[in-house]
Amino acid sequence: GMAPTEPLALAGQAIARDIDHGVGAGVANGYHNPQHFLEVMLSALYLARLARLDARRSARVVTAGLIHDFHHDGSRGSSAQFRLELLAWQKAEPYLRRATVDAEMCDGLEALVLATEPRAGATYARACWKHLCGAGPAAHRGANLPPQIERLSADSELAADAVLLAEADVLPSIGLTLAHANTLQARLAADWGTTFGHEDKLQFIDRMVSETVVSRFFTPNVQRLRHSYARDA
Repeated sequence: GMAPTEPLALAGQAIARDIDHGVGAGVANGYHNPQHFLEVMLSALYLARLARLDARRSARVVTAGLIHDFHHDGSRGSSAQFRLELLAWQKAEPYLRRATVDAEMCDGLEALVLATEPRAGATYARACWKHLCGAGPAAHRGANLPPQIERLSADSELAADAVLLAEADVLPSIGLTLAHANTLQARLAADWGTTFGHEDKLQFIDRMVSETVVSRFFTPNVQRLRHSYARDA
């Protein structure tokens, strides 16, 4: 729904072109690569349509999906929390600036990218969203969380979109088909230079199911996946 001449569209197109040419494209044969960027964008767009987001919010969350793992180096990111998310934002920001994307949109995009940090970032986003919906206490930003993510605590739409994006980030791994889940499991193991057993996948599925609030539509797929892994464990 966004005109191709809009600043955000121009910035996204420029980033996408560079990714297609291998710039910031992650690990070619691993998990964090252009295929993952695309799957997260499509999942975010699908969830945005289910949530009936307007064109500006939809474009914001899809663009955040495009850039959330920009220049990913394939590591776990465990050496410093939010290192990979901050790197992605640092690399994407010049494109947004050159396209004259307004400051409010940039601030929102940065918070969304930080919310894709799979543990503290996504957890904080859910806490903010629940509080702003009147379903939980105020979210407290811990010392390890970047101050920019605190924007979620005062903006219910931004918090809701952060939850949506965090779930779109993992939806291809647990919410589609068993074959696809296995493929992505193998790619992530290649990224991290390790091996995963069925118990690892079961733990991941159970954690995500307990935290999922937006993508309930995919629950039957997730339950079938869990049953398959539990049967073979």
